[in-house]
Amino acid sequence: MKKIILFFLFVFLLVPQSVAASSTFNVKINNKNTKVNDVNINIDGKILKTDFKAYNVNGRTFIPIREVTENLGATVSWDNKLKSATVNYGDKNLVLQINSNVVYLNGKKQKIDKNSVPRFANYSQPRKESKTMVPIRFISETLGYDVDWDQKTSTVFIKTIKGDKIDAEEKELIKDSKPVKESYGNKNNEFISKNEKKEMNKIEKKSDKEIYKAAGLDVDDIKKERKITKTIKAKGKVSILIDPGHGGKDPGASAASGLQEKEITLELSRLLRDKFANDDLEIEMTRDKDEYVKLLDRAGQANEEDFEIFVSIHVNSSDNRDASGIEVLYASEKNVEIKEAEQKLLAKEILDAIIKETGAKSRGVKNRPDLIVLNKTKCVSALVEVGFLSNPQEYDKLTEDQYLDSLATGIYKGVKSYIDKYVE
Repeated sequence: MKKIILFFLFVFLLVPQSVAASSTFNVKINNKNTKVNDVNINIDGKILKTDFKAYNVNGRTFIPIREVTENLGATVSWDNKLKSATVNYGDKNLVLQINSNVVYLNGKKQKIDKNSVPRFANYSQPRKESKTMVPIRFISETLGYDVDWDQKTSTVFIKTIKGDKIDAEEKELIKDSKPVKESYGNKNNEFISKNEKKEMNKIEKKSDKEIYKAAGLDVDDIKKERKITKTIKAKGKVSILIDPGHGGKDPGASAASGLQEKEITLELSRLLRDKFANDDLEIEMTRDKDEYVKLLDRAGQANEEDFEIFVSIHVNSSDNRDASGIEVLYASEKNVEIKEAEQKLLAKEILDAIIKETGAKSRGVKNRPDLIVLNKTKCVSALVEVGFLSNPQEYDKLTEDQYLDSLATGIYKGVKSYIDKYVE
């Protein structure tokens, strides 16, 4: 994830009182009629009036590239055969192609984020015409402009004027801006996605035998007497299963800018996996692409393949925008009968290492025996909440390569410390 993809902006622009609340209209996307929400575009303090409106669909905001870039003083030409557009602006020459994540900037090939890929939208009003639409992050990623989103007024802010200092008014506007799109099941600053909640409700309707079977366990073997230990014994190479939270149809927490929890967790998990590259350990991931993996399937992989350590990666979100910090969750062996080792020890080692590495606020370790990936994994397990997408400052950090790397380093050091102290 490149830092340039998403800037959390120092926006000082106020929305004119004449801007109306969003309305809906229909466009054809991928040959399918789609109802979308009307979006306003504000460039350097002025509302851009276009024949073809920008829109928001499925939490992502798309803008017409020609109208926006020409308003910035660019010239745009279209190659119908190649389905590509060329944007010339100052000393920049940008070539983009429909449905491609490859762009050419001043002749140099580069890849953009998959969520920035241009697409066609067919309008019927005010006249029939196909428009090249790009997500708002495309503007920051390719042209380097600051881009922000205001949920209340459904307005995209594009700021081309750079400033060196942030005054008090700007800080207040940053505080009042809304990176978070929506949250579900948010209780005590603890985020549960809509898909997770739905899946957990289905699980609750199953019998214990069905649940344990789905998690790769035999309910009859769980009732044996246990001897709880601080240390665990490795059966060979210490095996670690990394679990990038959410994925596929489950985006997790979402920001209005289009950034989704599932993107961060996968990127961070890959970084973490790479940290172990030179260690004599067995490392696997529950997913290595944008796919949906059921909660019980994640636990099932840990159990069936007999992993010793399970680490799930998540990003928090809250309706309270001041909520911040990193926490690590575990399911105490006192509450979960399949556990045979003290779970809190892993959580504490990971949290201590992350806080030391990042300097972030600590929210402590918390016992969460209600979470499937913690209560249905028989190995030592922890779930790391690496910060809040809903907090403006943490949102900004979570878009930075360097900060993600420091998070991965912290988790890595925490797991290694646990292995050194508690794995025989």
